[in-house]
Amino acid sequence: MKMFNVGRAHAALRLLLEAGIMVAAYVAYQAVRVLVSSDPGEAFGNGFGVIETEQRLGIFVEPRLQSLVVEHGWLVALLNWTYVWGYLPVISAAAMYLYLRDHAAYTRYRNAFLVSGAAGLIVFALMPVAPPRMFPEFGFVDTVHANSVVYRQFQGSGMVNEYAAVPSFHFGWTLLIGIALVQTSQHALTRALAVTLPAAMLAAIVFTANHYFIDALAGGIVVLGALALVTAAERYAPRVAAALTRWHAQRSARPSLFASVNLR
Repeated sequence: MKMFNVGRAHAALRLLLEAGIMVAAYVAYQAVRVLVSSDPGEAFGNGFGVIETEQRLGIFVEPRLQSLVVEHGWLVALLNWTYVWGYLPVISAAAMYLYLRDHAAYTRYRNAFLVSGAAGLIVFALMPVAPPRMFPEFGFVDTVHANSVVYRQFQGSGMVNEYAAVPSFHFGWTLLIGIALVQTSQHALTRALAVTLPAAMLAAIVFTANHYFIDALAGGIVVLGALALVTAAERYAPRVAAALTRWHAQRSARPSLFASVNLR
């Protein structure tokens, strides 16, 4: 019984440690996002650049799509709810699920979150982008801020970098969660949820005018690149470690220059 209690205490301590790591990483991520916040003029210029790029590609359809839903209060509320509550709460729940079900998978996707977040901070610093909601002249409607006083105050509190539209981690990290659930579960309902989550978040970020389609594409590329990097590191790290061990053993086995000298 005592061994069982020690085991449970150890498991609880590991869980608290992991939770602390993720919370600290996210707080640091948000803090750095604020610190790298750049000149609004640059952010609006880059935002216009994104719009012009989508116009040239023929994919600047976000205002037209949003106009289809803004008159339907229940649908706007659902999209707003998805944008706000389908992000960190869902990611936290999925992290707990992965931790309890497959610790190796949890570690892999945790590391992918950390690597992609670090990469995103570099992009935020080098290329701040104003989100669509800041361009009402193109027909965008800021549905989240218009319907949530708390969220509006939080965004305007100075604790948030409002010019971090590219890449969209609302979509990218939700996509990462979806991939993780597909890879770790054979349950049909869980897999259906895994496919639905990123699709629902993509709709939410576009229909609430918080991100462009290019933002979502960039978010997907960043997180998939981070996942590929972490997976490659997992695959090749043992080989590199074994090679270094062999090299060290061979070097240690070589006769010393001084030992080979016959001193008389």
